[in-house]
Amino acid sequence: MDFDILWLIVAFGGGAFGAAIGGQTAFIFTGFAFLFGFSALLGGVPIAQDFIGMFAFGPVFGPHIAFAGGAAAAAYAAKRGYFAEGVNGRDIVTPLAGIPKADIFIVGGVFGMLGYVIERAVGYLFSLWAPEVPGEGLLFATDTVALTVVLSAVVARLAFGVKSKAIAGPFNGAKPLSLNDGTHWVEHQEKWSISALHGLTSGVLFAYVAVWVIENVPQDNPAYANIISQVFLVGWAISAISLIFLSLGMKTPVTHHMTILAGLGAVQAYTAWDAGLIGSTLIGAAWGLIGGVGGEAFSRIFNARGDTHIDPPAGIIFIGTTAIYLVTTI
Repeated sequence: MDFDILWLIVAFGGGAFGAAIGGQTAFIFTGFAFLFGFSALLGGVPIAQDFIGMFAFGPVFGPHIAFAGGAAAAAYAAKRGYFAEGVNGRDIVTPLAGIPKADIFIVGGVFGMLGYVIERAVGYLFSLWAPEVPGEGLLFATDTVALTVVLSAVVARLAFGVKSKAIAGPFNGAKPLSLNDGTHWVEHQEKWSISALHGLTSGVLFAYVAVWVIENVPQDNPAYANIISQVFLVGWAISAISLIFLSLGMKTPVTHHMTILAGLGAVQAYTAWDAGLIGSTLIGAAWGLIGGVGGEAFSRIFNARGDTHIDPPAGIIFIGTTAIYLVTTI
């Protein structure tokens, strides 16, 4: 197992910084880091791949470290009563630096370290029985980073849940998939039809982008293999950056779980099935739709009714990634 003690130490800083600026803001920086690194890949910059590994998926802004650390710290702050009345531990937007309590940032740092350990362990376990699939943070069967974000959130709920430590719900007699009890995740996109439409439209857009890059990037680019293996993340990164506007209070859609599955589905269809530009784009769009509906379903079951954040996009990303690889490799 590739395990770096220094990265583990630095992950403490990553988780604490994620808590200080807020988990969602940390994830926005993840998107910027990936796009910057991917642009450098397109330009053939030798250090670009290492930059992506360090900043976008490592101890600086890796979602399993910075975002997960921020989410866990928010849950802890709510349990300790540090938030204003009416704010619960699902608040991943508020920068916790506004609460001058050292223990919040220590919790964020510890969960940053935990995220690094879990992701490395999950990757190692999958490597025992399945070959590695090209792509930063990806192994056959699942996305190890997304899975780690979910596992870290489960630990945080068990540790810091206030009204309930139940991983699913609590439903209190309500139907799991019906939001008839006043609970929400992203209220302006929670209708099934709207979730599906966002998934389809953002999916077709960034599925096409991913396959277009594959068809047009010069094969003599020294970073060609890395470009092909990571191009499906372009839409995901742009979706992550768009959350700036959601943080500012604008009713922006949350789409990164849709665009990543659309991009991956399109790339896999293009490379594994030789589906061509049109076929791959349409297949990717279908996966985007699945991501939209699946993310909303995951939220209703695991997130919307709890008082800590179990990330719906991460949940459907690791489920959808598993499904895409199974469909295209068996």
